[in-house]
Amino acid sequence: MKYVIIVYIVIAIVLTGCYKDNEETLYGEVTCDTTSVSFSNDILPIIEMNCTVTGCHVAGGSAPGIYENYNQIKAKVDDGKFKDRVLVQQDMPPGTPLTECQILYITKWLNDGAPNN
Repeated sequence: MKYVIIVYIVIAIVLTGCYKDNEETLYGEVTCDTTSVSFSNDILPIIEMNCTVTGCHVAGGSAPGIYENYNQIKAKVDDGKFKDRVLVQQDMPPGTPLTECQILYITKWLNDGAPNN
């Protein structure tokens, strides 16, 4: 009986210690200012951290399309595949999804015509 109580206590501690991490929980409210989104300051770093570092969208990479510069990325924007995979299907990047702020940056950039700024 004593061991059963200990097992229940351990299970209770383990279950109450679990939660789903998100930016707001970990860091407080995240400010996401999309009034002035630029390719070089906002979009390219997102792509570099999520698309090219994994060996996918680079020369000789495992995924179709190279995302190492504006012209290569813009080609996928123009044919609609970038928006479809990143914003509509949200299956890119695989594994760790983009944050809500990253999605807002990309949406704003695309809505502005995907400028090279």
